[in-house]
Amino acid sequence: MQFYPVFSIIKWEETTEDSFGLPGEDQLVDCPWEFSLSANEYGRVHGFIIETRFYVVWLDKDHHLYN
Repeated sequence: MQFYPVFSIIKWEETTEDSFGLPGEDQLVDCPWEFSLSANEYGRVHGFIIETRFYVVWLDKDHHLYN
């Protein structure tokens, strides 16, 4: 069985945070993204994409972003 991650946009208004908190984030991050490592069993990975590269900012094993 293969797993294909499904990316989704992070909607800050639905989270416990309002940004990643990176210096100059407004110039770096056009759109924040997340994906699951499995069917939510191992949490989610949060970050952003520049060109074709995904930059990981947080590993959220316990889903704290949406508490």
